[in-house]
Amino acid sequence: MLSFYDVDIEVIIILGIVYLFLVVSIAKIGTYKKCGGYKALLVAFFLTPVIGIIYASVSPQKSILKIVHYKCETCGLEYTTKHNYCPSCAKEGKSIRLVKKSMRTY
Repeated sequence: MLSFYDVDIEVIIILGIVYLFLVVSIAKIGTYKKCGGYKALLVAFFLTPVIGIIYASVSPQKSILKIVHYKCETCGLEYTTKHNYCPSCAKEGKSIRLVKKSMRTY
């Protein structure tokens, strides 16, 4: 009969590292879901990674909003409508191209 003391400590450490890697991976998946990464981490850690992956997979996706701004590097003004050149700098006689900046928010 194989007892707990017959198992090598190296095997236990490797299995523990694999378990923690799975739990952290599930938490990363949960950050993009409504359940959140912290809850997915707790469920995966305490109830096994299989239940954690099911919990994170069933949770709906967070709504992502993509915001696009156009920024003038010279005067620092930002516009939400697309312009080829900065209207503020154009009044001063300069034709400065706007740089497109896009952001994602939850």
